[in-house]
Amino acid sequence: MSKAKERYLRKRAAERNRRLIQIAVLIALAGVIGAILIAKNQPPPALQAGEGALPEQHLDQLMQAGVPTLAFFHSNNCQQCLEMVDIVNQVYPQFQGTVGLVDINVYDPRNTRLLEMARIRVIPTLVFYDHQGQGEVHMGVMQPDVLRAKFETLAARR
Repeated sequence: MSKAKERYLRKRAAERNRRLIQIAVLIALAGVIGAILIAKNQPPPALQAGEGALPEQHLDQLMQAGVPTLAFFHSNNCQQCLEMVDIVNQVYPQFQGTVGLVDINVYDPRNTRLLEMARIRVIPTLVFYDHQGQGEVHMGVMQPDVLRAKFETLAARR
Protein backbone atom coordinates (compact mmCIF):
# COMPACT_ATOMS: atom_id res chain seq x y z
CA MET A 1 0.00 0.00 0.00
CA SER A 2 1.32 3.45 -0.86
CA LYS A 3 2.19 6.08 1.74
CA ALA A 4 -0.48 8.41 0.36
CA LYS A 5 -3.15 5.74 0.81
CA GLU A 6 -1.91 5.00 4.36
CA ARG A 7 -2.07 8.73 5.25
CA TYR A 8 -5.56 8.92 3.75
CA LEU A 9 -6.75 5.88 5.76
CA ARG A 10 -5.19 7.23 8.99
CA LYS A 11 -6.81 10.61 8.38
CA ARG A 12 -10.23 8.95 7.83
CA ALA A 13 -9.78 6.84 10.97
CA ALA A 14 -8.90 9.97 12.98
CA GLU A 15 -11.99 11.79 11.64
CA ARG A 16 -14.17 8.78 12.48
CA ASN A 17 -12.74 8.71 16.03
CA ARG A 18 -13.42 12.45 16.44
CA ARG A 19 -17.02 11.93 15.31
CA LEU A 20 -17.45 9.02 17.72
CA ILE A 21 -16.12 11.17 20.57
CA GLN A 22 -18.47 14.01 19.59
CA ILE A 23 -21.42 11.58 19.53
CA ALA A 24 -20.41 10.15 22.92
CA VAL A 25 -20.21 13.68 24.40
CA LEU A 26 -23.64 14.57 22.97
CA ILE A 27 -25.16 11.37 24.39
CA ALA A 28 -23.63 12.08 27.81
CA LEU A 29 -24.92 15.67 27.69
CA ALA A 30 -28.40 14.44 26.75
CA GLY A 31 -28.26 12.03 29.71
CA VAL A 32 -27.36 14.82 32.12
CA ILE A 33 -30.15 17.04 30.78
CA GLY A 34 -32.61 14.13 31.04
CA ALA A 35 -31.57 13.46 34.65
CA ILE A 36 -32.08 17.14 35.54
CA LEU A 37 -35.55 17.16 33.98
CA ILE A 38 -36.52 13.98 35.83
CA ALA A 39 -35.19 15.39 39.11
CA LYS A 40 -37.21 18.60 38.63
CA ASN A 41 -40.42 16.54 38.51
CA GLN A 42 -39.68 14.71 41.77
CA PRO A 43 -41.33 15.86 44.95
CA PRO A 44 -39.10 17.81 47.31
CA PRO A 45 -37.17 15.51 49.68
CA ALA A 46 -38.96 16.86 52.76
CA LEU A 47 -42.24 15.56 51.33
CA GLN A 48 -41.16 12.06 50.34
CA ALA A 49 -42.34 8.97 52.17
CA GLY A 50 -40.05 6.21 53.33
CA GLU A 51 -37.92 4.56 50.67
CA GLY A 52 -40.06 2.36 48.43
CA ALA A 53 -43.29 2.89 50.37
CA LEU A 54 -46.34 3.91 48.37
CA PRO A 55 -48.22 6.90 49.81
CA GLU A 56 -51.25 4.68 50.48
CA GLN A 57 -49.11 2.27 52.54
CA HIS A 58 -47.39 5.13 54.35
CA LEU A 59 -50.75 6.71 55.24
CA ASP A 60 -52.10 3.36 56.48
CA GLN A 61 -49.03 2.87 58.69
CA LEU A 62 -49.37 6.32 60.21
CA MET A 63 -53.11 5.91 60.80
CA GLN A 64 -52.63 2.50 62.45
CA ALA A 65 -49.96 3.99 64.71
CA GLY A 66 -52.27 6.87 65.71
CA VAL A 67 -49.90 9.51 64.35
CA PRO A 68 -51.51 12.86 63.46
CA THR A 69 -50.87 13.24 59.75
CA LEU A 70 -51.13 15.60 56.80
CA ALA A 71 -52.03 13.88 53.53
CA PHE A 72 -50.91 16.38 50.89
CA PHE A 73 -52.55 15.86 47.47
CA HIS A 74 -50.92 17.88 44.69
CA SER A 75 -49.25 17.81 41.30
CA ASN A 76 -45.79 18.96 40.36
CA ASN A 77 -46.95 21.40 37.72
CA CYS A 78 -49.87 23.48 39.00
CA GLN A 79 -48.91 26.92 40.32
CA GLN A 80 -50.99 26.69 43.51
CA CYS A 81 -49.56 23.23 44.21
CA LEU A 82 -46.00 24.48 43.82
CA GLU A 83 -46.79 27.39 46.13
CA MET A 84 -48.20 24.97 48.70
CA VAL A 85 -45.16 22.67 48.38
CA ASP A 86 -42.95 25.65 49.29
CA ILE A 87 -45.14 26.50 52.28
CA VAL A 88 -45.16 22.89 53.53
CA ASN A 89 -41.36 22.72 53.11
CA GLN A 90 -41.07 25.94 55.11
CA VAL A 91 -43.38 24.97 58.01
CA TYR A 92 -43.31 21.17 58.29
CA PRO A 93 -39.72 20.65 59.51
CA GLN A 94 -40.70 22.08 62.94
CA PHE A 95 -43.30 19.30 63.30
CA GLN A 96 -41.45 16.43 61.63
CA GLY A 97 -41.16 14.47 64.88
CA THR A 98 -44.80 14.85 65.94
CA VAL A 99 -46.89 15.01 62.75
CA GLY A 100 -46.67 12.60 59.83
CA LEU A 101 -46.59 13.82 56.24
CA VAL A 102 -47.73 11.82 53.22
CA ASP A 103 -46.91 13.28 49.80
CA ILE A 104 -49.41 12.26 47.12
CA ASN A 105 -48.79 13.22 43.49
CA VAL A 106 -52.21 13.07 41.85
CA TYR A 107 -50.70 12.23 38.46
CA ASP A 108 -48.81 9.16 39.68
CA PRO A 109 -50.90 6.19 38.52
CA ARG A 110 -49.90 4.24 41.65
CA ASN A 111 -52.02 6.71 43.67
CA THR A 112 -55.28 6.22 41.73
CA ARG A 113 -56.93 4.08 44.40
CA LEU A 114 -55.99 6.52 47.17
CA LEU A 115 -57.37 9.44 45.12
CA GLU A 116 -60.64 7.60 44.59
CA MET A 117 -60.93 6.70 48.28
CA ALA A 118 -60.24 10.31 49.33
CA ARG A 119 -62.52 11.66 46.56
CA ILE A 120 -59.99 14.28 45.54
CA ARG A 121 -61.36 16.67 42.90
CA VAL A 122 -59.31 19.83 43.53
CA ILE A 123 -55.58 20.34 44.02
CA PRO A 124 -53.89 21.20 46.18
CA THR A 125 -55.92 19.43 48.84
CA LEU A 126 -54.65 18.96 52.39
CA VAL A 127 -56.30 16.38 54.64
CA PHE A 128 -55.36 16.67 58.31
CA TYR A 129 -55.90 13.48 60.31
CA ASP A 130 -55.87 13.59 64.09
CA HIS A 131 -54.54 10.72 66.23
CA GLN A 132 -57.96 9.00 66.02
CA GLY A 133 -57.97 9.12 62.22
CA GLN A 134 -60.61 11.84 61.93
CA GLY A 135 -59.90 13.94 58.84
CA GLU A 136 -60.38 17.63 58.11
CA VAL A 137 -60.06 18.83 54.50
CA HIS A 138 -58.60 22.08 53.21
CA MET A 139 -58.59 22.85 49.47
CA GLY A 140 -56.28 25.42 47.90
CA VAL A 141 -53.30 27.29 49.27
CA MET A 142 -53.03 27.58 53.05
CA GLN A 143 -50.99 30.46 54.46
CA PRO A 144 -47.90 29.49 56.50
CA ASP A 145 -49.25 30.79 59.82
CA VAL A 146 -52.53 28.90 59.35
CA LEU A 147 -50.66 25.69 58.47
CA ARG A 148 -48.38 26.13 61.49
CA ALA A 149 -51.41 26.58 63.77
CA LYS A 150 -53.01 23.46 62.31
CA PHE A 151 -49.83 21.43 62.91
CA GLU A 152 -49.63 22.79 66.47
CA THR A 153 -53.22 21.69 67.12
CA LEU A 154 -52.56 18.21 65.71
CA ALA A 155 -49.34 17.81 67.68
CA ALA A 156 -50.98 18.97 70.95
CA ARG A 157 -53.86 16.47 70.68
CA ARG A 158 -51.52 13.52 70.52
